[in-house]
Amino acid sequence: MRQVIFESENLKVVKVPGRSDDTVFVTFESLRPDRPDDRLAFGESFFETRGRTAYHFMPAGNCWYQYPEMPEALARVRADIAEGARVVTYGMSMGGYAAYRFSEPLRADAVIAFSPQYSIDRWRVWWERRWGSESRSVIWDRQKPRKEAVKYIFYDPLNQDRRHIRGLAREADLDLVRIYFSGHASISYVNECGLLDSAVLDIAEGRFDAARFERRIWQHRLNSATYAKIRRRKATGLFRRLRYVLIEHLLERRLGAGGTDNAAGLAPDRAV
Repeated sequence: MRQVIFESENLKVVKVPGRSDDTVFVTFESLRPDRPDDRLAFGESFFETRGRTAYHFMPAGNCWYQYPEMPEALARVRADIAEGARVVTYGMSMGGYAAYRFSEPLRADAVIAFSPQYSIDRWRVWWERRWGSESRSVIWDRQKPRKEAVKYIFYDPLNQDRRHIRGLAREADLDLVRIYFSGHASISYVNECGLLDSAVLDIAEGRFDAARFERRIWQHRLNSATYAKIRRRKATGLFRRLRYVLIEHLLERRLGAGGTDNAAGLAPDRAV
């Protein structure tokens, strides 16, 4: 049964207890066009059906969690978690930003962030024009992640998100998981390939292999509508089309069924 752990004008945090609390998840919502009161939180149904205890942060707006009451809310959650439990923070985009930034006060053991932002400060990411914040506050924008946490960052190196990842990599050691041709919708791509469940639970149980996962997701890419959409976008213009045909050929050699290596060192990490 849902329990309210914290509530303010800006934020609600709910707990959904599971059959097991050896590993607990803390999730953060992403940007939404609306936020009905009766909505499910990010990841709520997933963890509930699997009997996993989870805490869900549900903001009142698209303010990137720049609320002064965040320390109190985080402290309430941390105090409610049993000593010795493994803590995993989880989110995408704005939620990935929060999962990364708030891993220290939650004393997280692992971070799962899909396409997270490095910063929302226009002075720091002057080139970012895809979204904004309903608040001008940047209270937590420079809060460092927990050093001891393993940080799995899923993203598309062929997308502008790579610039955010470079910023994050200057702050902390990251375990990068490259989801080529996913755009900003890396989590949708992984879900469409049928690999999201196993990725989240393998990370939680400490058995995730990023290089093996990159190979699996590449070999399942044709199951993804997101892949098909992004691939079409990159087929416009002769030079652009040839560039991405070459990139895909190189990726297939590295990550395809006959490949023997991962694609960590490929030039697409620097592609435009």
